[in-house]
Amino acid sequence: MEKEIKILKDFVEGVISPKVFEKYFFENSKFSELLSDETINLQGTYMADSTIYLYIAEQKLQSISGRLNVQGAIQLFFTKKGIKFNQYTKYSDDYGLILDSQPKYIDADLDFIEKYILPVEVNKSKSELKKEMKDRFLTLFKYQTKPPKWIQNPNWIIKDEKPLFFLGQFEIKNCDIFHDDGAIYLFVDQTTGDIETVKQFY
Repeated sequence: MEKEIKILKDFVEGVISPKVFEKYFFENSKFSELLSDETINLQGTYMADSTIYLYIAEQKLQSISGRLNVQGAIQLFFTKKGIKFNQYTKYSDDYGLILDSQPKYIDADLDFIEKYILPVEVNKSKSELKKEMKDRFLTLFKYQTKPPKWIQNPNWIIKDEKPLFFLGQFEIKNCDIFHDDGAIYLFVDQTTGDIETVKQFY
């Protein structure tokens, strides 16, 4: 299994690309045997009800979250097996850049962010990339006067891969219809003019 471990290490350390690793991973049945080792104790981890192999097989390696998840799973495997590796931070740095660039009132799906927010040209400084992404968020997630002040997690409506326009929010307080106080958030589909709402409660 030395060849397979070398391929795993090459991916974790950024020596080979996710595309190359994916080809090796699915064309070589030995990875299933290696990463389904029942002697590896996964209790207390996010893979407690699965195997490292199945977890990796379910990830989308061409996405930022997928690359980061696969890297983390292989690192866990190496740690459990006592195999040393060098830390390659690009995948976590990419994810961190998204978190730093996304306004607090938005929690967009990573697939949406990769498709519409991430710059095509990445050979820029971190500050340039961050500014470009922040500007893109503001261009796509438009609002009337103020962004939503969410009571719970951000839930900006995205329809047909387009964020709806945020009109405003209305407080729900001491209302006989609802058991709890909260707010109604109004969004408008600029294509159809339809109004859609999100309700959140304390």
